[in-house]
Amino acid sequence: MITLTLRSVLSLFAAKSVLDSAPDISSPPNFVPAVHSFRATGNNAFYVPSNLHVIVDTGNASSTQDDGLTLIPPSLHDFAQTFASDLQELFPRTSAAVSLGSETTLNRLSDYVFLTLGQNSNHTLADGSSTTEGYELQVTARGVKVNASGPKGAFWGTRTLLQGLVLTNGQFPASVINDQPDWRTRGLMLDVGRHWYPIDFLKEVCAYASWFKMSEFHVHLSDNVNPRGHPDAYARFRLWTDNPAFAGLVPFKNETYSRTEFDDLQQTCAKRGITIIPEIESPGHALVITQWKPELALSTDITLLNITYPETIPTVKSIWKGIIPPMVSQQYVSIGADEYDSDLADDYNLFVNTMSDFIAQESSKTIRIWGTNEPSNKTSVDKNIIQQHWDFGQDDPFSLIRSGWEVINSEDSFQYIVTKDPPTSAFPPQLNQTRLWDGANVGTGGIWDPHVFDRGNASNNPVLSDPRVAGAIMAVWNDHGPNATTPLEAFYCFKEGLPVVLSANWQAASRPGHLTHEQFLAAYPKLEANAPGQNLDRRIASKSQLVARYNPSSRAVSGAVKDTSGNGYDAQPRDGVLHTPLSSKGHNYTILLSLRSPELPVTGSLLSGPDTSFGLAASSNGNGTTLAFTSYNIVYPLFNFSLPATSSTSPELEIILLGTENSTSAYVDRRYAGDFVIALDGTTVFQPMAFVAPVQQITVRNANSTGMQLNEFAVWDGLQNVSEISRMQ
Repeated sequence: MITLTLRSVLSLFAAKSVLDSAPDISSPPNFVPAVHSFRATGNNAFYVPSNLHVIVDTGNASSTQDDGLTLIPPSLHDFAQTFASDLQELFPRTSAAVSLGSETTLNRLSDYVFLTLGQNSNHTLADGSSTTEGYELQVTARGVKVNASGPKGAFWGTRTLLQGLVLTNGQFPASVINDQPDWRTRGLMLDVGRHWYPIDFLKEVCAYASWFKMSEFHVHLSDNVNPRGHPDAYARFRLWTDNPAFAGLVPFKNETYSRTEFDDLQQTCAKRGITIIPEIESPGHALVITQWKPELALSTDITLLNITYPETIPTVKSIWKGIIPPMVSQQYVSIGADEYDSDLADDYNLFVNTMSDFIAQESSKTIRIWGTNEPSNKTSVDKNIIQQHWDFGQDDPFSLIRSGWEVINSEDSFQYIVTKDPPTSAFPPQLNQTRLWDGANVGTGGIWDPHVFDRGNASNNPVLSDPRVAGAIMAVWNDHGPNATTPLEAFYCFKEGLPVVLSANWQAASRPGHLTHEQFLAAYPKLEANAPGQNLDRRIASKSQLVARYNPSSRAVSGAVKDTSGNGYDAQPRDGVLHTPLSSKGHNYTILLSLRSPELPVTGSLLSGPDTSFGLAASSNGNGTTLAFTSYNIVYPLFNFSLPATSSTSPELEIILLGTENSTSAYVDRRYAGDFVIALDGTTVFQPMAFVAPVQQITVRNANSTGMQLNEFAVWDGLQNVSEISRMQ
């Protein structure tokens, strides 16, 4: 069965001559999010040409007008460069050159996309305030004009254009589109404090999320697991500093972001319309600080700072002054500040207000806090502090709004997930899609959007146009610490739910033409597979389900080991290893490793790649050798299994791996060997692990030439019947 990847299919549609079908203009493509206004203007269409002219209006090219939260807004020309790069990625046979010009330049051109800025009073948020994120798209057979209220609005217009071209195989119906978000804050929060995520993963998340018009990436930079009385429990602070005064706060340099890395992350995400919102948590969730300075801990809970202790607030101030300011390029930061001791309500309020004043004086930034229940009849946190609601047991969001606070909706019943949570947990590993699409109101249903906090009582929800509803941020937590094993597992958890949340943030549920569940399901697979600037699914282009197949004894004339799959991924043998042109194979996959192994090593790598490696490790029961994956220097063996002993009379060993987004299974000599699992928080609760397949390097033989040798390696896209996998002869 032939299964071309979508990008390889789309590359066939890079010239008008190969397009012979007219687009359906009866309705707009199923954009995610949906656009506010679409009007068809004829029976023709714009086709992706072989050479596209990307023209940036000379008068606006250097404009960085932006009413969002970033302090490093890209120019219109910067966004044009990103658009041109993305278009060439999606349509490899097309070249896209960026140049300056004007409206009159278009008179002598066709096959163009023209980016300009203009005033349009219709580009307003749900509360009626103006926004620089709005745009008008005018599509004709000759070209496309993107007339936006700000550079970021023009960039969102190019997302709509590219989505339409992807969904209609390289053609976009002649039309006029007017569009803008209903809420400014459209975000994702990722807990990087309790699980390490490399900076390149965060960049890929930005690229994926911007495809669906996300505006903020809230990065939770410090936290701890539940210590259960153990002061040395897992706790991390992710920003690195060379200042020796903070050596005890950041002892693990290999699990931190340097100033250069974090600045690069902010710049990279800004070029895709996304502002990084950093969070350093205190005075709760602060075990990483009390491990550094135990004297600052509250006597009743080592994860809480004693904010009445004279040195506590100066210490927290020193962190913000010495580490944070050089690394942040936005108007808002978060200090966390949730789940503190309610008996110290007035002290808590004083702490938050003091930090708010300090951060404003030091860096002119406004702070956000998580909603928390601090009962006091005498004091409160200041009204200029943004409250991020997450649970009705902690705050009443509508009461906060009525009292004058701006509130962000992160209500846990709609938008909370926890990776690797036990099945009995209140929080699922993926968002409840039924609740998002038809559970906004108990009894009456309806699509959720950010003005819905309470689905059980509509009187607890503000009106759609309330200016104190900032928008919504979906939260992805790692409560159990570094148990997700690979960063990609977090992506599997949020990749489908996030576009739904972002769509609801972009367009209120009551708007005509709001995206429906059916439209989303029709469009999402193509859009998810083609989000430019990232490859979080670790896709590999292939002409068939067989992606690559190697027999080390089969050499090409060049000396390379030929890939017999037909894809041409020939490998170079060097020092006992096949070096392939591949990296990692994402789900779903099947791997076949056939080994000749009269002298099987106890440990060693069989496969390696940029995300994981796979090989041999000592058995957990102390009896021989087992199979193991390694991710970020941590070895995850296959429990309660030992490889069979090999001999000269039975020297062959066959290993098959089956990988999905939910599990990774191993078979040895066609017999089930087990699934890779991990114990949560060191308990007896086990959760499956989902490893991508490392296919960059394949071990042919170990150092001893009489030892283990590779007979054959093959990787398929999709899960194969283990008993029917045909061996290469």
